[in-house]
Amino acid sequence: MNTPWKIELGLREEYVDYLGHVTATAHLTLFELAHGHWLAELMAEPAPPFALVRLELDYRRELLLADGPVTVSVEPVRLTRSTVTVREELRSAPHGVHTEATATLVRWDRERRRSMPFPSSERAGIEAQLAR
Repeated sequence: MNTPWKIELGLREEYVDYLGHVTATAHLTLFELAHGHWLAELMAEPAPPFALVRLELDYRRELLLADGPVTVSVEPVRLTRSTVTVREELRSAPHGVHTEATATLVRWDRERRRSMPFPSSERAGIEAQLAR
C-alpha cells in the first residue's frame, strides 16, 4: 500500500477572507509549499529547481482557520523525462479531506531557463515512490 509523503503546515490569519474561510489562493500556497518541500527533500536541495505547469483543485469542504494545522500529502503518479505529476490532499484533523489536487511539475534548468530531464538520482527517488 502506498504511503504518500506528508508535511504539516500552519494556517495564518491572512489566509482568511471576508466569509471567514481560508481562501482559494491560500490553498494554492499550501500545495506549493508542500510539493516544494517534497522536491527539496527528494533533490537534497533547499531551493529545488522546478516549475509548476498545471494545477487542478477540487474543493471538498470549507477550511477554517480553527481547522489548522493541516497536513498536505504528495504522491507521484506519473513520471516523464522532465515532468512529474503528483496527487495531493489537504487534510485537517477535525474534518479529513478539504481539498484534492493534481499538479504537474517540470524539472527546471535555471541557466537555460527551460525544462530539463531529471538526473538519474532524482528519477530513481521518484520511481521508488511510484513503486510503493
